[in-house]
Amino acid sequence: MPRKGPDLNARTLSLLLVPVLVVVLAACSREPSYSQSSPDATITTAKEMVRRGDAKLLVKLIYSEDENMKKCLNRLGHALGRMQELAKELERAFPAEVAKLREDAKREAAKGGSQGLASLFAGGGQRAREQARRAADAANRDTPAGSNSNDPFTAVLTRLFTSPYEVLEDERNNLTALQLDDKTYTLLYKNGPIVPGVALTIRKDERDGRWYFVIPTDLPILKGYFFKSDEAWRTYTGLVATFDNIVKDLIDDVRQGKVKNLNDTARVAGEKAFTSLPFAFIAIDRLTAAERKREGLTKPKTPEVKTPALPAKGG
Repeated sequence: MPRKGPDLNARTLSLLLVPVLVVVLAACSREPSYSQSSPDATITTAKEMVRRGDAKLLVKLIYSEDENMKKCLNRLGHALGRMQELAKELERAFPAEVAKLREDAKREAAKGGSQGLASLFAGGGQRAREQARRAADAANRDTPAGSNSNDPFTAVLTRLFTSPYEVLEDERNNLTALQLDDKTYTLLYKNGPIVPGVALTIRKDERDGRWYFVIPTDLPILKGYFFKSDEAWRTYTGLVATFDNIVKDLIDDVRQGKVKNLNDTARVAGEKAFTSLPFAFIAIDRLTAAERKREGLTKPKTPEVKTPALPAKGG
């Protein structure tokens, strides 16, 4: 007679292994534990996510008003993750250029040529262009001729591609939170506003007890230009997806050796943006026109001009 004992034991063992494997796989796939227990914890977590290579998770620190906004942020998370991936690929492909660019940036900061996060929003366009030109000239000293690295646009792109999260990496100690009430703090840079005239806040969500960064989507200046309808969020998500795909293509080009250096990477990025982004901007323009029409904002009010009365005859 055939022996059935081993078959029964094998089936029993397999049944016991299934839940064990499920637990192990779940533990392996679980995201690292990050704290949002306080405003300072949320700020620290943002830097920690970048340090661990989890930039794609930064969007989870942003408060989502609804499912449409959450979908848009999730797609943005893909793009942020790819930006971090691109930076790693560029450092692998052009280590000497990346190291030199970072050293030049440090020297510029030491000489006062860059003022960290504040320089993004303050000081005027002329000063920003001058700083970009000086950084480009510094980066161009050991760069092959004809690379056009003295273009400020190229300098900005190369800096962005190689250090997309420089603010979180280098400026964390300058970011603080000031309490406004029990559930709201304002985000400060060196004890002042990050963006002049705009309050960037961190707010507690009572549903989960976590603190989130809040995007100021209700600013009066955005009225008539930023919308929250279903179609609007689909359009914004499409714009983010276009940017995401550009970065994805850049990563492939770097890995396949299709770009020669950092400046060539910026040039190729500009070409990809030139061919892809116009379609996204057309969609934004159409959305804006439709939403302004729906809200009765199609045409700005024109001041009424009265024709002066002619003087009476014989007056």
